[in-house]
Amino acid sequence: MSRKVIPGRLFLSALLSLSLLVSCDSGSSEPTPEPTPEPTPVDPEPPVTTPEDTVYVDPASQADVSFILPAPPAFDEEDFLDDEIQWRWGQTQRNTVRGDVAMLRMGRTPAPVRLMMAGALGLDVISREATPALDRLLVRAYWTGFQSTKNIKAKYQRVRPFIELGETAWYAADADDTTGSYASATTAAGWAVSLIFAEMWTPRQDAILRLGFLFGEDRVISGSNYQSDVNAGYLCGSAAVALAHNNPKLEEDIAAAREEYKKLKGLSIDPADFIDCDDPTGLAIINPPVTTSDYRYDGDLARYYYAKSLRTTIQGTQATQDVNGYSDNMTKIFGEVLRIEASEETTPEIYKLMEMVRPRSVYEVGYVKMAYFRNRPFVELGEPTSVPEEEDNYRYESSFPSGHSCLSWADALVLAEAIPERSRNLLHRAYEFGYNRQITGYHWATDIDAARILACGLVARLHAEEDFRKQIQLAREDYLRVANGE
Repeated sequence: MSRKVIPGRLFLSALLSLSLLVSCDSGSSEPTPEPTPEPTPVDPEPPVTTPEDTVYVDPASQADVSFILPAPPAFDEEDFLDDEIQWRWGQTQRNTVRGDVAMLRMGRTPAPVRLMMAGALGLDVISREATPALDRLLVRAYWTGFQSTKNIKAKYQRVRPFIELGETAWYAADADDTTGSYASATTAAGWAVSLIFAEMWTPRQDAILRLGFLFGEDRVISGSNYQSDVNAGYLCGSAAVALAHNNPKLEEDIAAAREEYKKLKGLSIDPADFIDCDDPTGLAIINPPVTTSDYRYDGDLARYYYAKSLRTTIQGTQATQDVNGYSDNMTKIFGEVLRIEASEETTPEIYKLMEMVRPRSVYEVGYVKMAYFRNRPFVELGEPTSVPEEEDNYRYESSFPSGHSCLSWADALVLAEAIPERSRNLLHRAYEFGYNRQITGYHWATDIDAARILACGLVARLHAEEDFRKQIQLAREDYLRVANGE
């Protein structure tokens, strides 16, 4: 079936708008590819060596994500099955409208992200000339996220999928790339922009976050990154944004971009109106859960059985201790990471910060759980968990997404902002906390991946509230007081 060719920017806008509507239940089906004309990619900008004022976090101050995240799954490991399944799913998308959109957003510069954010905000364009404040915020956020993957890429030098699995690079410019596949820097950059723009304009946060999520998924479709590279890229970008909040330039740039956008759209909205906005709608941001009829279910099974094998290890013991997700236990756990005794009594401001996050996280996850019911692994497979005393509490509750994983990643992001000198330790412990839900048998891997995406969006929303931003500073003062023995 032929499709009418729309010239120029109208073609770009049409495809980018469709990206919000196209079903992206990754790996859940294999549609018959429809031959379509290959779109012309966005003209790339020349490579940029970022000067100091083009990023919010100095490269040396970025959290070392090679410490936070595990090694990528090897070709012969159980966890690799999900990567292979998603690579095959990506191939089926290339000759579809979804593939057209992905090709338009290929590239490792801010150019495609400008188009993406302009669409999300209902603008014709974001550029240095037309929207200087918005563009400054976007470019700084992009390069801040992009550089967050430098250490982990250098450590693992993972071979890209199209090379490992024997195909020609779909996006030709990636054929000569030597930076490694894990983690995806492009995903980290796009996700960092999305988080910061969602904070900048909360009324459009759902569309902004959805596009940021799909921007990472584009890399799977291209075959230039594995799904695990993309998952890691989201986490790298969120860690970079957490640290970026310690740079006063970010708050200044957000304020300037907000004012510019108000004028462009003829809006009269004050900061109080942002607080009235609901938290992000998870259903509008993440893909539906994997079902037993999906190809990706085999990947979840493989990852379940590998995680189950760790129950007799030290981490397996830790997993059984991580079943308590209440603020008293979370404060204690992160206090151990901070090397202080943390509790409601000893560090009341840290505890209060956790209490600000917890109910919002529970609601964020609960809303999605009510919409989708997925059996937990121990129910689906008829197997015992490593914490049998908890089974009756969760047997009839949806597995998707993981509440523990959302809460722990959200807590770690806000604590990393408050105590950046311990950011890598905090985020590593939060990553383990989420993974431990897989070890115990209470969650599938994709439940945990989705939950961390929701956590990132929630923290972006919380930053729109002055009381929350002040509480982060109070938590830092709490930490310094106890750490210094005062």
